[in-house]
Amino acid sequence: MSTRSLSPRQAQAVALLILLAVLAFLVFVIIAPLIAGFQERAAQREQYALQYSANARNIAAIPRLRRMAEAHEQLLGDFLPDAPDAATAGEALRQRLQTAIIALGGEFRGGEDIASADGAKAAVRVTARLSEGQLKQLLANAQNAKPYLTLTTLVIGADEALVTGQASALDVQIEASIPYRPAAKR
Repeated sequence: MSTRSLSPRQAQAVALLILLAVLAFLVFVIIAPLIAGFQERAAQREQYALQYSANARNIAAIPRLRRMAEAHEQLLGDFLPDAPDAATAGEALRQRLQTAIIALGGEFRGGEDIASADGAKAAVRVTARLSEGQLKQLLANAQNAKPYLTLTTLVIGADEALVTGQASALDVQIEASIPYRPAAKR
């Protein structure tokens, strides 16, 4: 077999093709990943700058958020009194209703805990003897006093009205509930 030698023009073409192959190899294997790395790091720096500015805004907002949280914590007492358990919250609610009834001049006849449909609420049933005006005032006071409570049931009996034709005193049974916030026992 004989090998034929290349003409100078063919040798130049082969050398040029080899040079182009080496340049393409250098571009795809070395230069392109290097440029891609620079671009990725530039994008990452931009992402870090955005994250930094967002974090700076969050850090600057901490005092404002703390003041808001403290204000909400103070308002929470209007809706959720602190009590270690439902029995203590129920006792406080019963005492509150008893005090309100007696302050209006009514006759407090008794109170008891009742089961609440919601586990995070204390519920009580109180019975009393009140006039119509006292009952209206009791309901108005209960509606506006803090911590807010829910009157779930109100039963009014006026047995004397059948005999005298006029109800001077009403037998009242009130079921009330109040949500509470479990407080740590001290």
